[in-house]
Amino acid sequence: MSDGPTLLARVEIPLVNPNEPEVQVIAVAVEPYSEIAVGDLLCTVETSKATVDVEADHAGWVGEVLVREGERASAGDLVCGIFDERPEPGAARPTDGPSTPPPGVRLTRKAEKLALEEGLDLSTLPTGRFLTESDIEAIVGRGREAAELDAELIARIGERSIVVFGAGGLAKSLIDLMRTTGELDPLCVLNDRPDRLTDVLGVPVLGGREYLGPLRELGVAFAVNAVGAVRRIEDRIAIAELLDERGLEQPTLVDPAAFVAPSATLASGVQVFAGAAVCSGATIGRSVIVNTNAVVSHDCVIGDFVHVAPGALLAGEVEVGRATLIGMGATAVVYLKIGESVIVGNGAVLNEDVPDGTIVHAGGIWPRP
Repeated sequence: MSDGPTLLARVEIPLVNPNEPEVQVIAVAVEPYSEIAVGDLLCTVETSKATVDVEADHAGWVGEVLVREGERASAGDLVCGIFDERPEPGAARPTDGPSTPPPGVRLTRKAEKLALEEGLDLSTLPTGRFLTESDIEAIVGRGREAAELDAELIARIGERSIVVFGAGGLAKSLIDLMRTTGELDPLCVLNDRPDRLTDVLGVPVLGGREYLGPLRELGVAFAVNAVGAVRRIEDRIAIAELLDERGLEQPTLVDPAAFVAPSATLASGVQVFAGAAVCSGATIGRSVIVNTNAVVSHDCVIGDFVHVAPGALLAGEVEVGRATLIGMGATAVVYLKIGESVIVGNGAVLNEDVPDGTIVHAGGIWPRP
């Protein structure tokens, strides 16, 4: 007696374009629980640059069909399972594939399979871009290289050594800030994105996150989050959490040319740049950026991962929710409440409270897409 249908294959949305992981499903050509042959058309998907037919590579019976014509889907999403015999409706969703990656980690099924075979922790993989099999191969290779750190760099490790994670403009600003204060010594830069940089202001670029473990084991205690992520604050949050997981302390950094009142409170990882003012009684949350010439007036409460951009002005007792961007030159009058995950455009003038998840331009407020 049969124990029920056996899964022969999982059919997934292909990665048509590494820079465009989402597709539009423009046609579904198969009925649920129908019999199919090798090469039968299952669905057709489209990106901005290509249209691709998804065909069956096994003969058998289709289970539940999980895509719908006209809907969006992502590479790696399940289209259907193919079984050796006709499954019963409602009992044909494949469940024996690799586990679902953590939130923010996006990779093809082949990439996920390779990552698991290599023993990689999926939660440690880069976010903010779609990972392919070649990306995983590169990460594995760099991990092996990280086990053999340069002897000269190892000799430089001391109590004040700090890792800079990120290689863009914010990294440059932070390196200059730390050199100005002299309290911490930038040892190296780590960067997940393949920018092919050899150094940032003379600080060597080693590679990506695979170096965090070896550096921590060698005694490096500090790291600074140099991922500004103006458009994707989720990337900055993910790096902060990664540094926490690796046991690296994220110090609060204040440029000597900034003003921070004695009664203000700054959480870990806060970065205050030259010309900025954090005034009496202000409370600044974790990993907040108070950028050049920005003003956070008395008794403001700024949530975690907020970015107050250059020249922004928050009047007294303004509250700003988590992961919000206050754009360059924007102003907010006293007592305002600005919600979480808000984007306040450059030069906007806020005279009323702003709800969560909205975009504020000079001309008005719109829901965030």
